[in-house]
Amino acid sequence: MVLATSDVDETANRLNELLGISFGEFFSASTETVAGTNNLVSRISPDGQLDLAGPGDGNNEVTRFLEEHGPGLYGVAFRVADLDEAEEHLAKKGVDPVGRIDWGDFSELFYHPQDFGGMFVLLAEFPHPVDTNVRMEFGAEAIRKETKE
Repeated sequence: MVLATSDVDETANRLNELLGISFGEFFSASTETVAGTNNLVSRISPDGQLDLAGPGDGNNEVTRFLEEHGPGLYGVAFRVADLDEAEEHLAKKGVDPVGRIDWGDFSELFYHPQDFGGMFVLLAEFPHPVDTNVRMEFGAEAIRKETKE
């Protein structure tokens, strides 16, 4: 789950105080999307299930989301075994990503909310989440290899 917040550290501290959720180190990432370059900031929980995304340099999708909707649920990330295969599967259904990030062993595709009923979807491929401090899988299979007709 990805939460958009204007102050990543403040939100991390509040969630820790109220719910005991800890977060990894603050990091910056730059992604390319159809909307241009996005310089974001983030802190991820050690189990990888919660990502706090902040506006970074202020000229990006998170900033626009915060301006339109305020802080809150920004998107849902699903772990896939093979990101290229998942991308191909969705492309055959007419759904193409709007951006991608490759960061070490971690790769992620971004999909526009219009393709998923208003939900910003991120597909990610990465090694074990606890070892890499990245998102965990939500469910047994995020993208099925076989298509149910």
